[in-house]
Amino acid sequence: MSGPEAKRRITCPRCGKIAPAMTYCIYCGARLPKATPPQPVTVRPTPRIPPAPPPTSMPRRAPGPPRTPAPPTVKISPPPAVPAQVKSDILKLMSDITKYHERKISLLDMFSSGGVSERVFKKLYDEYANKVEELLGLHSRKLDELKTEYEGKGKRLDDIKMTIEELEVRHKIGEVGSQKFNERINMLRTEETRLQNALKELKMNIDHLGRVFAEKSPREILDLDAKTRSFSDALGKLVEEGKISNEALDKIRPDIEKTIGFFNSLIGERKKKEGTLREQLETLQARYRVSEISIEEYETKKRELQEEIDKIWT
Repeated sequence: MSGPEAKRRITCPRCGKIAPAMTYCIYCGARLPKATPPQPVTVRPTPRIPPAPPPTSMPRRAPGPPRTPAPPTVKISPPPAVPAQVKSDILKLMSDITKYHERKISLLDMFSSGGVSERVFKKLYDEYANKVEELLGLHSRKLDELKTEYEGKGKRLDDIKMTIEELEVRHKIGEVGSQKFNERINMLRTEETRLQNALKELKMNIDHLGRVFAEKSPREILDLDAKTRSFSDALGKLVEEGKISNEALDKIRPDIEKTIGFFNSLIGERKKKEGTLREQLETLQARYRVSEISIEEYETKKRELQEEIDKIWT
């Protein structure tokens, strides 16, 4: 044996021995099956992944001015929700009262800074002041009207309740038969429910009329009050500088004083409470300066008082 046949081997089907891949087995002489030449192993080349194209170069923009950082977001508390039972004419009335007060005070502020002439100032101020007077008069009449209606319906409801109780007693003692009792009691119960709903709606409208500037926070009202008082204090100086005539002064001063009184009716109690707390704060500072209390006691109590003051106008 020589050549490639000597290298190939095959198992003999008769004797089971591994013999050279020839025609006959060298051990038992049995005919051997033809050996299958080894199949070459085909190695598939790994597909070549083309390299990623280089990133397209973006044209460089010319450097611009530095960006101004966005202002911090201020969380604004929403106005208190208005019950659905409040009538639309009352909502408009209350909104107009706030709107014309704000316009009047904005005009005062504008005039103080020289942003409007005396002639235009007088014309617009008279217009806004008269409108405010008209709205407040309407507000007062509407409030009285609703209160009168509330009292009348409340008295009628009391009468209904008393009639129901009387009818039930008469029915229990046999004076009123079941059929008549049921007919009468059903009518009374229906009217009782109607009156209760009407009184509830009237109460909501009366309460809303009692909350003038309800859409403004106490601090915003305080700011409007401060602007009005500042203008009032500056009136004398404006006359001296010739920015406003004595005639105009005599005309607007009563309305300004009335406006200050109006704001005081809204936040007067809060201002008194703040004054009391600031007096306590001043006393606390004096106690610390004379070494009556320690720095720790002073800082703790001062922080507590300041938090109470902040709560007043929140």
